[in-house]
Amino acid sequence: MRDLILSKPERRLNQFMRGNVHAVPATTDQEEVARIMRKYKYLAMPVVDDRNRLIGLITVDDVVDVMSDEATEDVQKMFGAGAEERLASPWHYSFRKRVWWLEVNLATAFLAAWVVGLFQDTIAALPILAAYQTVVSGMGGNASAQAMAVAIRGIALGEADKRVIRKAFMRELIVGVCTGITIGLTTWAICAITHYSEHGMALGALVCVALILNHINACVTGVAIPFVMKYFGFDPAQSATIFATTFTDCGGFFVTLWLAKIALAHMPHLLK
Repeated sequence: MRDLILSKPERRLNQFMRGNVHAVPATTDQEEVARIMRKYKYLAMPVVDDRNRLIGLITVDDVVDVMSDEATEDVQKMFGAGAEERLASPWHYSFRKRVWWLEVNLATAFLAAWVVGLFQDTIAALPILAAYQTVVSGMGGNASAQAMAVAIRGIALGEADKRVIRKAFMRELIVGVCTGITIGLTTWAICAITHYSEHGMALGALVCVALILNHINACVTGVAIPFVMKYFGFDPAQSATIFATTFTDCGGFFVTLWLAKIALAHMPHLLK
C-alpha cells in the first residue's frame, strides 16, 4: 500500500509490484502459516486455491491468536493434560484427557522402582543412598526439562534442520558434562561437610560422578525426545516430560546404586 501511494501516477504496476510473494493453500496448517509469516515478516498472507487463485487473506492479528493458542496447547501437552482443556472444562472431560497419560506415567514409575529393587542389598548396606539417589534423579530431571524446552521451541520455530540437530546434540553433551561437574562438585562439598566424621569424602565423590553421568543422560535425552516423537508422527510436546522423567529417574537411580555397588565390592572401607 505504501509503494502504491508513493509511486508516480504514470508508473505501471509491474514496475514496483512484488512478484515473488509467498502464498499458502487453504489446507495449510495454521501453525505452519504462523511460521511462514514470521519467517518472511509479512503483515498479511495471501491464501490461494489449488489453481493458485486468491481466495482470502490471513493477517498478523490472526497469527498472534494462533501462536498464543498453540503455546498454551504445547504447555498442557507436555504435562499430559488435554490440549483443549480449560479451567471451565467439566471434571469428566479433564479425567478422560489425563488418566491415560497418568497410566503411562505409572508404568514408568514401576520401571524406576524395578531399577531400585535390583540394588536392595546395596541400599541395605548404605541406607544414606536412598536420600542421595533422589538428588541425582531430581537434578537430572531439571536438566532434562531445560534441554527439552529449547528443543521444542526450535521445532516450533522451524529451526530444526539436520545440521542444527547435530549441533544441538553436541552442545547438550557439553552442557551436560559442565553442569554435571559443577553440581557434582557442589554436592561433594556438601557431603564432605555433612558427613565429616563418617565417609563424606567417598560418598561425595560417588554422588559427584553419578550426577555427572546423569546430567549427560538428561541433557542428551531431553533434546532427543521431542525429535523422536516428531519422527514417529506425534506432537513433539506430547507428554514429553513423562518420558524424560523415565530416563532421568531410571538413569539416576541406576548409576548411583551401580557405582555404590562397585565401591562396596572393591573399597568397602571407604564407605562403611
